[in-house]
Amino acid sequence: MKNASRGRGENPVISFLTSIRLAIFLLITLAVTSIVGTVIPQGEPLQFYLERYGDTAFRLIHVLDLDNTYGSWWFVGLLILFSVNLIACTLKRLPHTLALYRKDSLEVDLDRLIRSSMKRSWETANGTDEIKRAKAIFAKAAGKAVGRDGVDGGHLLLAETGKWSYWGLYILHSSILVILFGAIIGTFFGFKGNLLLFEGEATDRVMSRDGQREIPLGFQVRCNDFFLDFYENGAPKEYRSDLSIYQNGTEVLSRSIRVNSPLSYDGITFYQSSYQAVPEVTIRVTSTDGLHKSLTIPAFEKIPWQEARLVFGILQYLPNVHGAPAARIAVSNEKGQIDAIWLVPGREKDLRFDGKDLRFTLEKAHMRYMTGLQVKKDPGVWIVWLGCTALIFGFVIVFWVPHRRIWLWCGERDGKTVVLLAGQSNKNQIQFEKDFARVEDALDRELGAMK
Repeated sequence: MKNASRGRGENPVISFLTSIRLAIFLLITLAVTSIVGTVIPQGEPLQFYLERYGDTAFRLIHVLDLDNTYGSWWFVGLLILFSVNLIACTLKRLPHTLALYRKDSLEVDLDRLIRSSMKRSWETANGTDEIKRAKAIFAKAAGKAVGRDGVDGGHLLLAETGKWSYWGLYILHSSILVILFGAIIGTFFGFKGNLLLFEGEATDRVMSRDGQREIPLGFQVRCNDFFLDFYENGAPKEYRSDLSIYQNGTEVLSRSIRVNSPLSYDGITFYQSSYQAVPEVTIRVTSTDGLHKSLTIPAFEKIPWQEARLVFGILQYLPNVHGAPAARIAVSNEKGQIDAIWLVPGREKDLRFDGKDLRFTLEKAHMRYMTGLQVKKDPGVWIVWLGCTALIFGFVIVFWVPHRRIWLWCGERDGKTVVLLAGQSNKNQIQFEKDFARVEDALDRELGAMK
């Protein structure tokens, strides 16, 4: 009846939140979903998931935010529920820990020491002198000791270490909460983006990884130079970007970055991640009406010739055609008419367009490189590192720091002078047995074998 009454009086919400089963379920769920977030690429445009996984899987990915797993509503919800579970379990255990910590280890009777699994006793002939020597030897061998008179008619000494280790579990729990808090801070107040810069180009914005928005940096980053080296087989050997940071128009930092050697400024880190080769050609165009113009045309751009009211662009570029580059140039007018012509260096080509005879010459063609940077801001990273440090410290305390107690009782019992040594440790029992044996041997050399 007593147990039944206790069960009916227990708050079901508190019982649920402090459940070990809930903690295990959340840990397994977080582990599995973290694997999903690793397998499925994160932060890609929605079209990427549709093309790669098909319509059915795409809908599931879109509804559950699996393209942003670690920032999704359900993953954050799991983290919050796990945090609440951890806090509830900690608070539930706190009164018991406080009771253990406040307990006076000198509040022990002789019968309990006699019942200890680890003990040793001696009977002495000269009670007073032997007891004094035993106390001195105990204090030297066992470490700092405190004493109390009148314990079952004798004197009790206690050498105690590691009592504070009961708080190791709370350091462990708190560190997990700190790590989760840092991760949430990084998710909601940080960002991850991508940036492509030509040599000599500067910007104060980056594109989010999903390509949906521009993110202001609060300063300018400029690519001064880009260096690329290849192996003999044509594979890239090394690529490096020389970057400068400008604040209010003044250069405040300049550094070369490589893969695994980033640049950080104002909490934002730039990682060398890729590069892109972009063709750029310079053409000379001569018209029958006497107009002529040299135009430099980068890829993906349209370059106007105002006097002739024409616009030029690159339709196609081949870096090596019989040992020379070739470019297909598009030309259009205000009426929307368009035509194209292939050009190679050293060879003039004629094209009649919009009532004009145009003569084209490819003066120069080369590949212009863009550096690809990954940009990351994570204001919670230092909180996570702090939590990880505390986590390691907590593990060390929980698994390797014991609460060790060694007692020495000296007094009269059944008309004889008795010295009793007893000990107890809550972990690391093998090492404690060695420490106890060392104290025991020191006393045994002075007091002799037990009668």
